[in-house]
Amino acid sequence: MNKISTLLILTLIFLLGSCASSQKKKTPQELLREGNIAAAKNEFVTPSDINAVDEDGNTVLHLAAKIDNPDLITYFILKGADPEIKNNKGDTPLHVAVKNYCLKSASALAAVSDTLFSRDADGMTALDLGLQSDDEYYDIFITTKAGEVRDLNGQTIVHYFVKAKNLKGIVQCIKKGIPISVKDDSGKTPLDVAFQNIDDEESVEIAAELIMGGAEQVDTEFSYFQDAISVRNVNMRFDDSQTPLHIAAIYGHNAIAKYLLVNNADTSVQDSSGATPLHEAVRYGNIEIVKSLLNAGADVNAKDNIGKTPVMLIIPRDKIEDIYELLVKYRANLLQKDMFGDTVLHTATMLNVGLKTLEFLVKNGADVNARNKEGVTPLAIAVQKGDIVSVKYLTMNKADIHTQDTHANTPLSMALAGSDEMLEAVVVSSNVVSQDSDGNTPLHIALMTDAPLSKIKYIVSLATDVNERNRDGNSALFLAVMKNRQKVGEILLAKNADIFSTNTNNNSPLRIALKYGGTIQNWLITSQTISSKDGSGNSVLHYAAEWKYANAIKSLVTKGADINAKNANGETPLFNAAKTNDPTIIQVVVDCGANINARDNLGSTPLHTAVRWDALESVSKLLLLGININAQNTAGKSALAEAVIAGKYEIAKNLLESDADPNICDSTGVTILMDAIRGNNVDDVALLLEYGANPNVQEINGRNSYHEAAYSGNKDIIKLIRDAGGDPLSRDKQGNTPFSIVLNKNIDIIKEVLGTKYTITDSDGNTPVHIVVRNKMSGNLLRFLISTGYPIDTRNSSGYTPLSYAIEMNDVKTAEILLEHGANPFQMIDRKGKNGVSIALEQEDKNMIANIVKYAGSMTDVKGNTILHYAAKTCSESMVRNLISYGIDKTVSNVSGDTAYTIAVRWKRPEIAALLK
Repeated sequence: MNKISTLLILTLIFLLGSCASSQKKKTPQELLREGNIAAAKNEFVTPSDINAVDEDGNTVLHLAAKIDNPDLITYFILKGADPEIKNNKGDTPLHVAVKNYCLKSASALAAVSDTLFSRDADGMTALDLGLQSDDEYYDIFITTKAGEVRDLNGQTIVHYFVKAKNLKGIVQCIKKGIPISVKDDSGKTPLDVAFQNIDDEESVEIAAELIMGGAEQVDTEFSYFQDAISVRNVNMRFDDSQTPLHIAAIYGHNAIAKYLLVNNADTSVQDSSGATPLHEAVRYGNIEIVKSLLNAGADVNAKDNIGKTPVMLIIPRDKIEDIYELLVKYRANLLQKDMFGDTVLHTATMLNVGLKTLEFLVKNGADVNARNKEGVTPLAIAVQKGDIVSVKYLTMNKADIHTQDTHANTPLSMALAGSDEMLEAVVVSSNVVSQDSDGNTPLHIALMTDAPLSKIKYIVSLATDVNERNRDGNSALFLAVMKNRQKVGEILLAKNADIFSTNTNNNSPLRIALKYGGTIQNWLITSQTISSKDGSGNSVLHYAAEWKYANAIKSLVTKGADINAKNANGETPLFNAAKTNDPTIIQVVVDCGANINARDNLGSTPLHTAVRWDALESVSKLLLLGININAQNTAGKSALAEAVIAGKYEIAKNLLESDADPNICDSTGVTILMDAIRGNNVDDVALLLEYGANPNVQEINGRNSYHEAAYSGNKDIIKLIRDAGGDPLSRDKQGNTPFSIVLNKNIDIIKEVLGTKYTITDSDGNTPVHIVVRNKMSGNLLRFLISTGYPIDTRNSSGYTPLSYAIEMNDVKTAEILLEHGANPFQMIDRKGKNGVSIALEQEDKNMIANIVKYAGSMTDVKGNTILHYAAKTCSESMVRNLISYGIDKTVSNVSGDTAYTIAVRWKRPEIAALLK
């Protein structure tokens, strides 16, 4: 039935067509445009004209695609329509379907067509246009059929997606089971193509997707990546325990490294040498990978097996600057040392990195004086390599030129052994006075190493002071003298080198020259140096005399040296000669014209100096030459005084035997004997007394030798002075006596000071007992004096007895001791009748009165008056009653016949009289 229907329709179409033959016939394309699909179909009874084109070059398949009619497309395809024909715009029917967003047409065409890769006039494939316009095309275009399609080079859609870096397309191909390892005409699989663009991150990601999708491995340098990705292990270990990240860092596979990092590759993994991926990236100068690793948190200070951090590695020269800046930005430790002690600055210097890079490292904290285990510094390396620019920079930044390595070499020693240019780079004005551990400056070292004159001249030209001394005290001039380097010495002298500078062995350039004479002395002693002086004003002759160089003294004087030149203390060379204790030298100096009686600034003579230096032979020689034995200096001290003060017995004896005056006083009146006592020197005291020293001469404050002896507390000296006529009660201007001075010392010293004369008094008539009482000394001392025999009732020039003073001072205990030993309280002080009793009654001290009554109640004054007679005149009723209570006899009459009662009456004191009646 269907066949009959179809036949009838076709017959009808044919008849209608015949009837209209006289009219203009429409093309199939026009029919399709009019929507007359059936008519259009009917046009293609035979396939001969199915691919005819209209004026725009479109076939019916183009128009079927445009109206999005998949059935019609299928019909025309079956009729032999060619899907590869392009219209005048270069579009295939598939292009038309895509450009008109006809998904159904595109799907129908893609299923039967091989034109996915055909390009339009703009060079765009239908595949490109479709995927760009809508993701639905991935399902439409990526089909088994599409997988079979090949382009002109035999490449598949998978190749296409790889080249287009279309990851989604690759994923879709894998998902739909399209073969992903097909080789093109060149034998390249899609994975090969991906690896051709391995520097591109998208290509790496596609390669990884292909590998994980089961792509066959290809023979390439990226096999490590294929191996790791195929087992899904980005931290897989290869030879030497390297990970894919290590290998990518080594070969500079930037995109692979980034892929690995994105996929959590471990940046801290170390290979068998201890290197991390960052070590390798730095070592091979792969800057981009270095950045990626640091951004991913790689440890910038990780150490390899020999302790090197990335910044300490040898880096390709053209990458050094950038990598250093990058590592420092991420806080690389520039002070870190490897197992050999090298720092980054050691490495940088070895690599001759240049000034800019050195500046950068130092500015960011690199230590210019870091030493490795052999003691080598960056400066030493730069000197060894002859890198003048680096040497200049390092020395400018205070690099130590004296640091010594294990072979005893220093940057300076190497520079001295090298060129003049290198020395000028190492030794500059800022370090020319720097010192090594032994205190040597560059100038010292140049001399000790016998450096050429030109090098020494250069160093001297920089130095403002050539007199620096090393730890042994040696100056550069001293070394020049020791080596007899005349030219060097002359250069140093021209720069004011100090010929007097003394080392720790008390040797100086001058001493060596004077000692050995010859050529050294000839060039060192010039018209300039012969008159020079040291810091203390000493001339060359002062030292020649001190060192006892007789020939040098004569030679120097012959050359014009002043034999009477004075130093800062006013001493001439004769003073120095006096210190030597060598009569021969003294004689030489005097023979050369020295003034025997010269004086220094303090008025001392050479004899004083000889005494101070304990130079007995010098003393004898000077005396023999006629020096003034009694000359006094500005302090008034003679040579004898100084000998005594210093305890120099033999010299003092020599001077006394030579008629030195023992009684000379100094400017304050102090005698030589006083000086001896102050020095606590018993022998000297005895010696002076033996030669007539007077112990009673007083100094300006009235003190004599006995006062000094008392102060010394030395019993032997006290006895010597006392036996020589010293007065224990002689007073100075403050009233102190030798006795009062020792009051607080022990009894033995007090006894020694007083001696055995018990009737002694001071100039005011005070006895030792007076002095003890008035100074309120202990009762034991008072009892001692009383028991020894010193009188207790002696009146002094003021009429006071010791008891009078005790009563007046209310010293009850002292008064009681005196009363107990029989002291008379009635001894008159003056003509008015004042005595101890009257004082006590006036003060109304009951304790004092009680003791007087107890020990002297029965005593009377010279007029026969008792204490009650005194009380009747002035005392209060209570005091009188108190006296009466002691049982004193009221009836006693004085020599005038008066009782206490009659006295009270006469004094008109009836109330007292009533008590005494």
